[in-house]
Amino acid sequence: MPTPRKLTLLAATLGPVFLIALTLLASFEIISVTAAIVLGAIATVLAVQVLAVATVRRVDGKAQRIDARVKRYEAELATVKTATQRLDRRLDEIVELLKEHERKRDEDLQAILVSLGEDRLASVPRRQEIEEMVHDLLPRLAAVEARTERADGTTEGKA
Repeated sequence: MPTPRKLTLLAATLGPVFLIALTLLASFEIISVTAAIVLGAIATVLAVQVLAVATVRRVDGKAQRIDARVKRYEAELATVKTATQRLDRRLDEIVELLKEHERKRDEDLQAILVSLGEDRLASVPRRQEIEEMVHDLLPRLAAVEARTERADGTTEGKA
């Protein structure tokens, strides 16, 4: 289908030729002046109609291409929407898992701290007992060392 520009160019070149032909025909009295005017008007109306139809077809074709493009974009948006919904659900699951992990970690830390506190409380009396035993044993050890030194000294002197 010719473009509106080509049709306009064709009408611009053929229009004057057609008018010259009608004028010549009317001047040689082959057709009457009234018939020439009517034929000129009919030709002008037909040219305008062809131009209008071509313009409408062109605009309609553009509208169809735009409509197809819009439908394609809508389909892509629907795909993106489903993907984002799927990602959103997955992110919600991940957030819940992270919250659960954080709760478990907090519980474990609390249990460890409680255990450490209990061990520390239990170790204080034990430490005191051990310190008392050490204080009791130190004089005895000193006495045993003194005896062994004297015993070693007497045996060496005799030999």
